[in-house]
Amino acid sequence: FFTREGYFKKITPQSLRMSGEQKLKDGDEVVYTKETTNSAELLFFTNHAQVYKSRASEFADTKASVLGDYVASKLEMEEGEVPLFMTVTVDYHGYMLFFYQNGKCAKIPLASYMTKQLKAYSDKEELAAMLHIEEETELAVFTSGGTGGPRLILVGSALIPEKATRDTAGINMVTLKKNDRIAKV
Repeated sequence: FFTREGYFKKITPQSLRMSGEQKLKDGDEVVYTKETTNSAELLFFTNHAQVYKSRASEFADTKASVLGDYVASKLEMEEGEVPLFMTVTVDYHGYMLFFYQNGKCAKIPLASYMTKQLKAYSDKEELAAMLHIEEETELAVFTSGGTGGPRLILVGSALIPEKATRDTAGINMVTLKKNDRIAKV
């Protein structure tokens, strides 16, 4: 379990069945859950355009009644650096999609994150969303609504060209009106 505030909990299925509600900080919420094994790799993408890798086995089993590990401290991130997104992989299959508020999108093979380098994505534009997809899919892109009002655009991920470099600015995916931005995907 990974929360919006950057906490991670690894709970065994037996402990999860026996426990009650998840304990979280006030205002926090679980944003990602995945059933996996201790040998899985965890990738934490941060607000400093970095990625930190860890194995699930490096985190202790816990219960739903505790907050869990604060990832920024556990992985010794820089001052002010916080995890924004987490994904789990055993085979580095699929793609990371990075959507920028200026209407661009970068599609990076997850396999490019197998190396030790920390740079995860371009920090030249403000990030709107990031996703890990294991296979091509349809995406709903919502704009904030500049002069033309909010819009919903459906995009097939297969139409977004794959880029080899992780700090690519991406391709123009949505033509935005004045004062418009990608709000969510």
